[in-house]
Amino acid sequence: MTQDITVGLDYRPLVDDFSLAANWRAISEQGDWKPSIIFGTSNDDFDDIWSQSYYVTASKYLGELAGFQLSPYGGATYIDELSDLRPVGGLNIRKGVWSAMYQYSGTTDHLSISRQLGRHTASLILWGMEKPGIAWTYRF
Repeated sequence: MTQDITVGLDYRPLVDDFSLAANWRAISEQGDWKPSIIFGTSNDDFDDIWSQSYYVTASKYLGELAGFQLSPYGGATYIDELSDLRPVGGLNIRKGVWSAMYQYSGTTDHLSISRQLGRHTASLILWGMEKPGIAWTYRF
């Protein structure tokens, strides 16, 4: 059991919206088979409905390809305003302090490019593959 916690803010300039996001890595990835388990919450635009969501995901580092680290994830999210449980998934590709992530949030696709700065991470996000945004997170 670990106590890895991240807390951050998302900003979407086209709709002038700030929202809180938080994650807790409850179980760290270990060995060749045990994935990381993460619980979290965020506020998102689900099919034009703004809602808080609560999720759990499992992620696993699969190795490197041409120097890029590949880590897929999958899980489920409960979307409060829709009273619905939906699948989520994606792929994180990392090289050094840079990473790119494709995400499926349960209703739409997103793409982000991030730069790690010590315990901070700055991200450019393309919400729904069309609305730009930024995020800043801090890891405790």
